[in-house]
Amino acid sequence: MRVVSFWSTIAVASIAAGPAAAADNLKGTYSFVGTQTCLVAPGGFKQDSKGNFTIPIGATNLSLLTTEGLIIYNGDGTAEARHTFVTIVPAPSQHGEAVSGGTISYAFTYAPEGEHTYRMALKPGTFQGMLNAGPNAGQEFSIEGDSRLFRVSDDRKKITVAIDKPYVQKITFSGSPTPVPRVCTSISNQSLINESVTVGKAK
Repeated sequence: MRVVSFWSTIAVASIAAGPAAAADNLKGTYSFVGTQTCLVAPGGFKQDSKGNFTIPIGATNLSLLTTEGLIIYNGDGTAEARHTFVTIVPAPSQHGEAVSGGTISYAFTYAPEGEHTYRMALKPGTFQGMLNAGPNAGQEFSIEGDSRLFRVSDDRKKITVAIDKPYVQKITFSGSPTPVPRVCTSISNQSLINESVTVGKAK
């Protein structure tokens, strides 16, 4: 169980959306940086008194992550992302304290949820991750479930992103059919660097 917990640290740390006036018209390339902390519970989570799945069942592991990369907004309410990450997992784990790094790409849609505020939805089956550093370098992984709130400046040049409420996310690694549950916190910032969607477009 600890092996799975160790690699469950990987995360999507930054996703965003369009301006309040015309989200579907958001178009261009944004750079971003972010940080994320996850409580990994291979046994899953049970509900608290308010019905939120926040109480871990059994052993847990806490993981820390920083990330940087690009978000490409296509001008039609959809977007793509690619980024790199470095993550640290404290003991207990198979290797004790350990460091890992890799790449992530995914696609998402977004919808308005208030003034200058949007909610993203990860497109099913688009998330692809690869570890290229650390004890399990070469391992692939995927993630299910992601909900983030983002706010866009009037000039569309700045975007802030955060996980604004707890939810259970599941991560699956190559060679293991069983997804591992976790609950994460995350914050990130995005800045417009190019109004074109062709330069550095995520694959």
